[in-house]
Parts: sequence; C-alpha cells; structure tokens
Amino acid sequence: MWTIGDRLTHRHNPELGLGHVVAVDARTVTVQFGRTGTLLRLAASSTALQPVDLRPGRRVRVLASGLESRVGAHEADGRIRLEDGRLVAADELWPLALEGALVERLALGDVDPLEDFAMRLDLLHLLERREAKGLGSFLGGRIRLFPHQLHAAERASAADPVRWLLADEVGLGKTVEACLVLNRLMRTGRADRCLVVAPATLTVQWLGELWRKHHQVFALLDDARLADVAKDHGADFNPFDAHRQVVVSIETLVERPRLTQQAVAAGIDLLVVDEAHHLRRPPRQPGNAAWRAIAPIAALGRHCLLLTATPLEDDAHGFFRLLQLLRPEELPEGTDFEERLRRAEPLPPCTSSTRRDDIGGLPPRAPRPADRIGPSEALEHAVRSEPAPNAAVRARKLDRVRRALASGASLAAVLGPDDKALRAQADAADAVDERLAWLLAAAPRWKQAAEKTLVFVAHRETLEMLRTALSHRAQMATAAFHEQLSPARRDIEVAQFRRSEGASLLISTECGGEGRNFEFCHRLVLYDLPWNPVMVEQRIGRLDRIGRSLPVEIVYFRPRGGIGAEVVRLYEAIGLFERPLAGLEAELAGVEAALETAALQPGAILPPAAFEALTQEAQGAQARIRAAAYAELHRDRYRPEMAESILARVPPDLDPLHQDVVTAACESLGLHVETQRGRRAFSIEFGNEALVDSLPFVPGGSSFLGTFDRDEAVRDETLDFFAAGHPLVEGLLAHLEEGSPGRVAVLRVGLGRERGLGLLAFYKDGPSFEAVAIDQDGRPRPDWAAALRARPLRSRRGAPARDADWPDLVRRLAESLPAGRRPVALAAVFVEPA
Repeated sequence: MWTIGDRLTHRHNPELGLGHVVAVDARTVTVQFGRTGTLLRLAASSTALQPVDLRPGRRVRVLASGLESRVGAHEADGRIRLEDGRLVAADELWPLALEGALVERLALGDVDPLEDFAMRLDLLHLLERREAKGLGSFLGGRIRLFPHQLHAAERASAADPVRWLLADEVGLGKTVEACLVLNRLMRTGRADRCLVVAPATLTVQWLGELWRKHHQVFALLDDARLADVAKDHGADFNPFDAHRQVVVSIETLVERPRLTQQAVAAGIDLLVVDEAHHLRRPPRQPGNAAWRAIAPIAALGRHCLLLTATPLEDDAHGFFRLLQLLRPEELPEGTDFEERLRRAEPLPPCTSSTRRDDIGGLPPRAPRPADRIGPSEALEHAVRSEPAPNAAVRARKLDRVRRALASGASLAAVLGPDDKALRAQADAADAVDERLAWLLAAAPRWKQAAEKTLVFVAHRETLEMLRTALSHRAQMATAAFHEQLSPARRDIEVAQFRRSEGASLLISTECGGEGRNFEFCHRLVLYDLPWNPVMVEQRIGRLDRIGRSLPVEIVYFRPRGGIGAEVVRLYEAIGLFERPLAGLEAELAGVEAALETAALQPGAILPPAAFEALTQEAQGAQARIRAAAYAELHRDRYRPEMAESILARVPPDLDPLHQDVVTAACESLGLHVETQRGRRAFSIEFGNEALVDSLPFVPGGSSFLGTFDRDEAVRDETLDFFAAGHPLVEGLLAHLEEGSPGRVAVLRVGLGRERGLGLLAFYKDGPSFEAVAIDQDGRPRPDWAAALRARPLRSRRGAPARDADWPDLVRRLAESLPAGRRPVALAAVFVEPA
C-alpha cells in the first residue's frame, strides 16, 4: 500500500522521471513528478507504478549532467547528498537499477504481438497530435473552432495565476473562452476547487455547457443542494468541501453572505464570474451587494475569470473596477482611471476584447417589419367610455389594456371577470389580431422550407394561445420554452427543436432570452415588443452569434397607432433591429420609463424632445463603441491576420486518429463496438465480455453512443463527442499508456535494396516522441527511423533469432543507443529489400 512521500516511477513512462506520492485514498494514488511538473491520479493497484530505492549506496545518474554516482545521505530538507559531495533534489536523479528492462525483454525473446506494437506507435502519434503545438486541451470541447477564442484562451491560461477579464463583444463566445480556460486548468491539475457564479437565469445553462461541451461535471449549489449538505454533514459543514466544482447564482451568494466566507475558507482555486458588469463599486463606496459577495473570493489571489458585456468605451469606471479585482497591485485604490485613459496607458496584460470587425464581422441583421391593424383604438375608446367608479379606476384599466396591446398579451387575460363587455370586445380583437393571421399564413411555408423559427412572446398565456392556434388551425406542432418547465425539460425541448425532424417553431417566453444559443434558427419573430430595449437585444442575441452563416432575419409588427407604434418608431430610430446594442444598458435605461409615461398621456405619443434625447444618447454610445477609441490599450489584441496561423496548428487528422486508436483499443479489450448505419456515430459497450474489469474513469457496464467527428458532434448534441476529455477516451488512453503491451517487438521491413539488422527505439519527451534507429554496426540510421516512425507501421511479422548469440547481439547493439535515455518501446529490425 502506498503512503504519502513514497518515491516511485512510472514503469512504462520513464520520461516522467521520479515522482512522489502526494495523496492516497482507498482506490487511487496521486503522484507529483517534479522534474516534468506532471500530476497523475492513478489506480492504487496499478502495476505501472514502480517503487524506487534511493537508500545510501544505490547507484544513480544525475539527469542534468549524465554523471553517475552513489547515494550518500538524505538531508532534512528532502535533498540527497551524493558520495562525491554534490547536493541534488531527488527528482533530478535516476536509479541505474531501473535501466535496461526493455533491452532484457528483447534479448530474452519476450516480445509482444505486432498488432500491439502498431497500436503503441499509433498511441504515440495521437498523444503528440493532441498537444497541437500548445492548443491541446482546447480541442476536446464540443465546439466549432474559432481562432479568436483559441487566442484568448491560450493567452489567459499561459498566465499563472490566471486572472483575466474576457470582454469580447456580445455574441463572440466569452462563455466558450471561459470554459476552455477552466478545462485546461482542471485537466493539467492547476485547479481543483472551481466556483462559477452567474445570474440565476444562466446557472443551468452553465451546467449544460460544462457537461455537454467539455465533459466537466459541476453541481448546482442552490437552496435544495445546500439543505442536502446540512442534512448529510451537519449545519456547520462547508458546502465547498462537499462539492469541489459548483455553479451558484449571484442571487444566492448575495442572499447568503456566509457562502462567501465558506468559499474563502475552502480556498477556491478558480473563480468564474459571468455578467461581471453587474458588480458595481462607485467611488468611495464599498460596492453593491454583488461586488461585496465576490470581492473576498477574488482577493484570494488564485485563478479568476471575469466575463463582461460592457466595453471599456462605454463604462470606463466599471471596466477598471473589474481590473482592480484582478490586478489590485497594478491598480491600487485611488488610481485615477480617467487620467490613465488620457495618457493612453496600456491596460494590464489581462484582457481580451475582440470585436466583430476583428473577425471579419457576422452576418447582418435583416429587419422584416410587418404592418398590421392592431386591436387598439376601438378598445381604448371602449375603456374610456365605460362607466367607472372614478377616474383612477378607469386610468388603471386603460393602463392594463395599453400594456397588453404593446406587449402582445391576450387582452381577455388582462381584464377582470366583471368586464364582460370589454372581454367580449377583447375576444373579438384577439380573434382578428393580424399578427396571428400573419403567423398562421407564414409558418407552414417555413416548415415546408425546413427552416427553424424562434418566436418570442412576453406572457405564458400568449404562448399557449399561439400553440393552440397553430395546432388547430395550421396543424403544426410547436416546441415550447417557459418558466414553468423544469431545467431538464427545457434542455429536452431545445434539443428536440434542433433536430431536423423536430418542430419548425419554438415559442419562448422571456426566460429564453438569456444564455440560450439559437444561432441555428433561420429567423426570429418578435410577436410582441417589450418596452425595455435591452430585453429585445437579448432576444435578438440568441440568433446573432458567432457560428451563424445566414443573415439574422427579424420579424416584428408595426401597429397603426398608440403606444405600440411609438415603441416600434423609437426602436427603428436607434437601430435596434439593424445592429447590436448590447453593452449600452446605461444609455438605454431611460427608455422604458419614458414609454410608460407616454402610454398614460392622451394619444400615447412620445414628446418630440424625449424622442430626440433617447435616440441621440443611444446613437452617441454606439458611435463611441464603433470607434473603439481604447482598442489599442488592450495588449496583444486578436487581429484577423492571426486566424490562419492559429488554425494551422490544429492537426487535420486528429479526429480520424482518435477514431482509429480508440476503436482498435476497444476491440483489443473486448468492448463491443458497432457503427451506426447512416450516421457518423459508434455505439460502444463495456459489457461482460470485456477482457478488463474496469478502466480509469469508466466502470464496467458503461455504454456510450457518440462520434469522433467534430461537425457531427456540434450538429447533434445527443451524441457524445469522443475526443480529449471524454471519460471513455481518457480511460482507454490511460490504460494503453500505462500498460505493458506493445513495448517490445521484432519487425521485418522492406526498405530499398539493402539487407541488415538493427534496433529501433522510441523515446518520449513530453507530448512528443522521437524514433532512433541503429544498424548492426552501431551507426545511426535516420532513414530507417523516419520510415518506421510513420504510421501505419510498415512491418511483416517477425520473431527473435533462435541462435545462442541473440541475447549478446541485442545487448551489444543497445550500447549504441543514446546514453542516459530510457525508451518507451524497443524493437529489433530485420531490413530486407523492398
């Protein structure tokens, strides 16, 4: 049984060097390999781990110099004093007793089947390709690869600690970038305890993003989960000790200040804050509740990612406040932000701020206004003419009707049970509502063209009315997304809607306006228009996102008059349907109040002065952002000319190589693999016929349905993506890499016209591997090495020579291999004329 502090090495990956045990539990052991900086968690029973004897007198080699000596004594600080007097760290030594194991196997004729050696070669290629010249773990996500996202994630994760502000323009994938960084930190052991903080409306979306796209399992720390922790462990137990990777809403964190204290006590390794622009701290104030909930955790000084949709140009003070959370030492209290901007002093190197123009732009918005006759003037007149106890009652009723008309709610739903005459008129108005007639006429055409359409409404009652009308009058099934559905059911509705055979329309209330991505939809229908333009921008932003190839068709309706017509006139004037307004929350904050005031005035018209002031303020803010006056203050910004070189680092054969290695490994271990007819997908079952009881990360009895093709995985989220990070892929590769099969072989190859004998050795240094070949005279043969390093393996079956000189021949040839290097695989090579 291993204990903390034990020295060991990896039997089959000696390039890791010496390691020491840092953690042990009932089933696993965690080993830190100091020289390579690698942290591995392995099964405690693994035969790949080999104890190391560094007692005094044992012969060792100093890796840095290659000189040999003997262990003299162990010092109190953990270092080792050699007999020649040198003082070195233990992980800078290599026991000579461990060398030569593969050579002896080959000398004694203990060779592996050719198929196993070929799989070993394929594995070495895959492990090298997966690193992708530094992109590595970024390529395992179920995402389309966009160079600006890879650039931001690589820059951020190169820092230590990672403290970064992701401030890309809305729709360019800040969440993807954050997940890429998180995934790398967790995969490389740089972070364990992770806390994602997001608005309550986005917490489930984060859980889904992390699991579906990056194979990361997080827990939602909500009231129910907190109650479970208290029930299972006691009221004083720290929930961040019960769940090491969690998502929590900012609302929960604000309502429960103790959670912040517990997060600090647990020592969060990585903090991710979405919608961080809601953290506000005005000058000489302690900050709003959200700021006070986050600041102590950020102050731990460990990894921290902040995501903001507000550009520097629109809120310099808020932007710098977020930078203070990340880099307090560079922006101490009292820093004059305005003065820094006047001096054009570059920002600390911790920001990414890609704009749409930087990536060549996105498809344009395509407004499609539909003129209609709304049920407005006659109904308003009826309310004014109806007897009422007093003017206040009439005014309140008129306000309800006007709001319903503007928002698109069913009029009958907003009137009281005593308003019989008005309800009758409302029912008639709903029946002839030209928006519904227009939608009933257009929807079948969209379905015939196999086009997906997202329809937004303000109220659940309107949603149900539309679904019923489309079902009964157009014989169309629709998908639904609203507050009363469970998070799991919402995911199912969206997944089914995405499928080509799914419904052609999804009707959503406002809860679909944040966090959900519907870029695959052909168009957006704004059945009603909220008086808050930020909400409209959020709706449009569900389609207007990176990855979209079609123009964003936006259908909205123009009433003839009343406050609804004013809403449309104002939104058209500020360009809401033509260009993004995200990040302008401050400038647009007065729009809703102005519309509410106008709605209660005779004629329901915005005064010209108010109309002009609102449009000028919004247009001025847009101009500032488009000018990108402070763009050059962001260091090492992404530029369009970088795209080609970044994407060139992605190996074109990575997905096929994963498929070859994983399916071959499954078949060799007795896992059942079946290709799905008509799909680029495989079902893989770890059944009773498997030759192993379990794999790392994968228990026996598991089954998977997935694809190795990135495009297919992005298109169909019901399939697993068999790539880096997937439990089955990582389990199989760990089993292969740690195992002994395929380490020693005899090859017979045809190369040119010569005939000869030699050795081939594979050496692994980090993710890369090198092939070294020598002939029977001990001369290096790089031509042989290049030919035998390539895949597929070029060899016929061979066997060791049976004469008595074979062991001595192998040992003599091995002396010509590079001194001090330990091969991960070794083969005797019989070269014959091709």
